[in-house]
Amino acid sequence: MQFVVFCILLTFLYFVLPGSVQWILLLVFSLYFYTRAGYPALAFLLVTAAAAFLAALWMEKENGRAKAMAAACDDRARKTACREASQKRKRRAFILMCILIFGIWVVTKYSSMVLSTIAPLLSEAARSVAGTFVDNMIVPLGISFYTFNCAGYVIDVSRKKYAAEKNPLRFLLFVSFFPHIIQGPFSRFDRLGKTLFAPHAFDWDRMASGLSRMMYGYCQKLLLADKLAPTVTMVLENPSATTGVYLVFAILGYGIQLYADFAGYMNIMCGFCQILGIELEENFRQPYFAVSIQNYWKRWHITLGNWYSDYVFYPASMGKTAQKIGRKARAAFGPRMGKLLPSYFAMVFVWTLTGLWHGARWTFVVWGWLNFAIIVFSMQAAPLYDWMKQKLHINDKCLPWRIFQVIRTILLVSLLRVFYCSPSLGAAIDFLRMMTFPNYATLLRAPKSVLLASWAGTWANLKYILAGGLVVLIVDLLKENGKEIHVPMALRMIVYGIVLCLLMIGGGHGDASVGGFMYAQF
Repeated sequence: MQFVVFCILLTFLYFVLPGSVQWILLLVFSLYFYTRAGYPALAFLLVTAAAAFLAALWMEKENGRAKAMAAACDDRARKTACREASQKRKRRAFILMCILIFGIWVVTKYSSMVLSTIAPLLSEAARSVAGTFVDNMIVPLGISFYTFNCAGYVIDVSRKKYAAEKNPLRFLLFVSFFPHIIQGPFSRFDRLGKTLFAPHAFDWDRMASGLSRMMYGYCQKLLLADKLAPTVTMVLENPSATTGVYLVFAILGYGIQLYADFAGYMNIMCGFCQILGIELEENFRQPYFAVSIQNYWKRWHITLGNWYSDYVFYPASMGKTAQKIGRKARAAFGPRMGKLLPSYFAMVFVWTLTGLWHGARWTFVVWGWLNFAIIVFSMQAAPLYDWMKQKLHINDKCLPWRIFQVIRTILLVSLLRVFYCSPSLGAAIDFLRMMTFPNYATLLRAPKSVLLASWAGTWANLKYILAGGLVVLIVDLLKENGKEIHVPMALRMIVYGIVLCLLMIGGGHGDASVGGFMYAQF
């Protein structure tokens, strides 16, 4: 409720004030929003923003200096030498900035993981001191999102993609803008800046469209994610209390909960930004209609994948080491492997970072590596798949084959999530074992109260889960088929009324504006 009041007040002031100062109002509200997580966290954000702002200004100045020096050179060799010297200076400056901003990210978020890994090598006194340090550590809200946004901005300026921002307050708004700082999307300064800093007048059509998207987001969050959460959480935190098919349902339910929670947040924030006239990048494209793991990651958290593609995958795959690997592979195994191995080399970094980004546990790293292994296996086996489909006369365009691919992908993604949501590798293995080879004797001996408590919440909320799930399924099916949803105004008002009543009756209470969403931990 507090977040709704926050949005209403911001919207009113935003359209009352002159367009030239609207972005200042957004900055004030964004900083207030962020300080709800604690003022010490704001200090980390300001340091990161200042480092990126100054680094980008220096990069732009260095680009101008290198261009002038190259123009003054008489021959091509000297021009090349000037450019290479400039690249070395920019690389050193970027490394210094990364040491600072990624150092803050690593220390605040991964100290506990590092300590648990090296604890056997430390004395008892050293473990005690390090444990006290970790226990008192502040993990700033949204640090992964704003750190990566800042790093991407500096790289773009270094690559001369766009000019560096000269106004520190405008850049601070880009970094701290509250709709994207907690859970994304990862924004590019040139794209977001076109509408973030521009003046906007009130528009009824934009208001209606934005409100309907926000209502849909709340439907995903409150009627689906939050209603699944109690049972899913209870089972995943104590999997030994149940077994077999119930664990399968729990891990599938966790995937639905995560999607409804994360996509719901995106729709709420994108809808609110639409009301203001600000455009955020889309972060989902019906991920549960994906036909492979690789296709799934092109649909889920799209802006994170784009960030890795632009700033990790392509630089690594086109670097000297990867190209050297490619040449050797081409000579030894042929042109296909010469093309694929540099990609595999770069994907090792991408998926290791993806695992670490999602959480400070080795289970997340293993989860990333397993995604990498399945993608590599699929790419390697592609010729074999094509041969088998041809021999078996499988039409890969027909609906049954598409349904098979979708179900297979959902099951694979869900199995991998066992590592994602387990506290340790041993716990993940035990979960898979209990899920695959259930011990029914243990289940029968388990207290009935435990089983009833695990599933009673789901049965009580089943009507809301079915209603929210049906809405999400219909909307995703229409989007997947490229169908525009044109609903007459009278019918639209009836639907809005029904959804609003469901939200008011079954949506629960509490303020989820800060920390109430699953991806806020990242």
